[in-house]
Order: sequence, then C-alpha cells, then structure tokens
Amino acid sequence: MGAFTNAEQLRLLLQSLLLGVGIGLFYDVLRALRWHFACGRAATAVYDALFWLATAAALFEFGIVFAAGQDRWFVIGGAVGGMVLYFMSLSGAVLAVLGGLLGLAARGWNTAAAAAQWVRRAAERSGLPDKFRSSAKKIANSSSIFRRKGIK
Repeated sequence: MGAFTNAEQLRLLLQSLLLGVGIGLFYDVLRALRWHFACGRAATAVYDALFWLATAAALFEFGIVFAAGQDRWFVIGGAVGGMVLYFMSLSGAVLAVLGGLLGLAARGWNTAAAAAQWVRRAAERSGLPDKFRSSAKKIANSSSIFRRKGIK
C-alpha cells in the first residue's frame, strides 16, 4: 500500500473527528439510560464495559478500513478531539432530549400498564372470565350431532 497524500490524511483526520463525535454520542446515550434507570454500581460497570468494548471495536475497525491498517496516531487524537468538541458543544442538548424521550416513554408505559390493569379489573367485575370458561367447557364436550357422524 502506498503512502497517503496530504489530502487523504486530512480527510482521515476529519473522519476521525466524526468518529469521536459518534463515540461521544454513544456515551451520552448510555449515560442517559444510566441516569433514567438509577443504576447501581454493577449496572454502571456493565454500561462502562459496553462503552469501552464498542469504542475499542470502532477504533480498530476505523484503523483497518480507513487508515489501511497503518499506525496513524493522529487518528486517535482526532477521535479524542471529536469527543471533546461534542462534549463542549452538543452534549447538554442531547442529554436533555434523551432525558425527555425516556421520560415520555416511561409515562406512556405507565399509562398503558394502568389501562391494562383497568381492563383486567373491569373484565373480572363483569364475570367475563367465568363465562369464557363455561363456554369453553361446553365446546369441549362433543355434540350429539357429531357423534352420530363418527366425528368426536
């Protein structure tokens, strides 16, 4: 493989900046989940392990595909720079949006669970489950019409 030109190295640096922004976004998604679900130490360790495994895999894949497997330390520097840019500029807004979305999803889930509970109680009060059981027993008994025809 031939040497990279200056233009290709600049493009590689810009791509690594975008990789850093993506890594920062992934970190904020995991951070929002951790805050929303009030995770303890064990869950935090799992989230952190997931983050570092994904980050290592992304850097490895980026190094193989885009940097052609060559040691280019400015790629790691560019990724770190992209993360710093992301955390300095977009992180607060992204965390606010993610927190709002998670809160909205939780309220929707709670509303659906309350509606399901209300439907279950209404069905129990109306006696529908007993009616369904008695109907099922009647259907389970074979009809005399079918017995004459040899059908059970």
